[in-house]
Amino acid sequence: MKSISISSDFTRRAEELRAFVDPSASELRRAETERMASLGTLAAGVAHEINNPLSYVLGSLDLGLRELHGLQLLLEGHPNEELQHVSGAVAALGSAREGAERVRNIVRDLMDFSRATPGEGEAVSVEAILDATIRVAWNEVRHRARLIKRYAGISRVIGDEARLGQVFLNLIMNAAQAIDGDPSVNEIIVSTSAELGRAVIEISDTGGGIQEHDLARIFDPFFTTKVAGAGTGLGLAICRGILSSLDGQISVSSELGRGTTFKVVLPFASEDSASPRVVVDAPPQEQPAPSRILIIDDEPLLGQTLLYAFKGRHDVSICTSGREALTRLATDSSFDLVLCDLMMPDVNGAAVYASVKRDYPELAERFVFMTGGAFTARAREFLQQHPGAQLEKPFNIADIERLLSQFAASAAR
Repeated sequence: MKSISISSDFTRRAEELRAFVDPSASELRRAETERMASLGTLAAGVAHEINNPLSYVLGSLDLGLRELHGLQLLLEGHPNEELQHVSGAVAALGSAREGAERVRNIVRDLMDFSRATPGEGEAVSVEAILDATIRVAWNEVRHRARLIKRYAGISRVIGDEARLGQVFLNLIMNAAQAIDGDPSVNEIIVSTSAELGRAVIEISDTGGGIQEHDLARIFDPFFTTKVAGAGTGLGLAICRGILSSLDGQISVSSELGRGTTFKVVLPFASEDSASPRVVVDAPPQEQPAPSRILIIDDEPLLGQTLLYAFKGRHDVSICTSGREALTRLATDSSFDLVLCDLMMPDVNGAAVYASVKRDYPELAERFVFMTGGAFTARAREFLQQHPGAQLEKPFNIADIERLLSQFAASAAR
């Protein structure tokens, strides 16, 4: 099993981040860019290391549940001690899987929020971004207040998930930190609405409020109402800059003793501006016919998990490096599906794909990338240009079955 060694890397990057805590006002824009670049590199690197083992953890949990469900069906109708044990194991594995899914969501959200550079403007769901933000901030919020969501089901806006996530995360964390006292009494309200043809997002808290003479300076760089050491005064200035670049606005209203409301206004996206990502979301099809699958991944346990998952149904071959895969393909390229990791130490997935596209063009159409975090600029650019399907680690066994069904249906046409 490949060891997860991130402590020294984390420490080094944390030291780099501390260098950006107190830059001069004239360097605010450069400091923001460098800080977010470091955060993005750190988060993507950690996510990659977590997502690889999490892939076979989730896969193994799925397999265990599948086997136990089968045993449960055999024992039903014959109440006995064995059935009780099996039912208990099913419940335990179900809880473990739910916990692993929560880890997956947290890592995915952190990846979105910490991307170093803005993505291309696209139609995004503000309410989905808010939900992701709340999951990230939840540990800070739940000890301080009840969080209430009042969504109006508004249309999509043109923006960038990572940058809007950064804005909303800052506002929700500020709201939580402004609150003291009984969490069952205090509230943070996140609401959406439409106003004069634009999307409106409001984040309100029942905290102590902001002094009137401070409101005029609240968006100034390095101005903060927090106690010394609790903030740099950059957060709201950065939020205003992000929203301005997206043709949006931010304003604040507050009353001492009653709380504060931040209001974000963004333009709606036109109906023809959506640019959805390539995802595997087709409904489950009939059991796909037996297929030959090649798995290329430097994580051996992931390959072993998939080998066991498809045992007796599909012919699975495993290569634990890009170099090994190219050697294998030189003598056998008749696969129905190739699942290839993007980040590998010897020959990466992009290089493997380039060779396949040149030497086995018919196989390139059945080439699917698995990625637990493309944390280099070159890797991100490659994925954006890749025309085929992609699987984000960790994925479910059912996702691969859907891919096989899709490729089979496409071949039939």
